[in-house]
Amino acid sequence: MSVKPALVVIQLSNPAAFSGQGSIILVEMPDEDAGVRLARKLAQETGRRVTIRNAEMAIIEIIAASATH
Repeated sequence: MSVKPALVVIQLSNPAAFSGQGSIILVEMPDEDAGVRLARKLAQETGRRVTIRNAEMAIIEIIAASATH
């Protein structure tokens, strides 16, 4: 029996684009922990605030924007 990967919603906040709404990325990951690791990497690389949600849209974690970018 195959197990369906967890759906993780990653929202990158960018006040200068898309009327301040930012971008939304939908990914299927093996588990939420893998999604959080990916989101942390995106936050680090982009300097943007990142919100991570599960398939039910409940917030898993919010990563603050980096002040170094």
